[in-house]
Amino acid sequence: MFLLLIGWALVLLLLALWSVLVMAAQALLSAALTHAGALGSGDWALPEVLTAWLPVPMAEWLAGTVETLTPQLQWLAGLLPSLAGATTLLAWVVWGLGALLLLLVGVAGHVAVALWRKSAASGAPRAMAA
Repeated sequence: MFLLLIGWALVLLLLALWSVLVMAAQALLSAALTHAGALGSGDWALPEVLTAWLPVPMAEWLAGTVETLTPQLQWLAGLLPSLAGATTLLAWVVWGLGALLLLLVGVAGHVAVALWRKSAASGAPRAMAA
């Protein structure tokens, strides 16, 4: 009985930790998406650190690609703040899948302890009747 309580307590602690992690990730992602619209009018040039390490033809190709895609990138950056509300739904889906997985782990642990106790009880010598 003690092992079952320990197992379920561990599952509940992991569920609490999972809940905090998902809430924190949702808050960070939502804040990042909310403020992403400020990038819409920025300069879409490649960083100098990146171009210093790339071969010249590849750096020129990337710079040309970014320059060509600038209108699409600006449109996407302007759209990102409106996607911030979807992070709540995403967080609930991810949390639900993780909680279901933890529940399955708890049930598996419960069954394993019950089977172990049953096998230990069947292997124990029985008292002989007089």
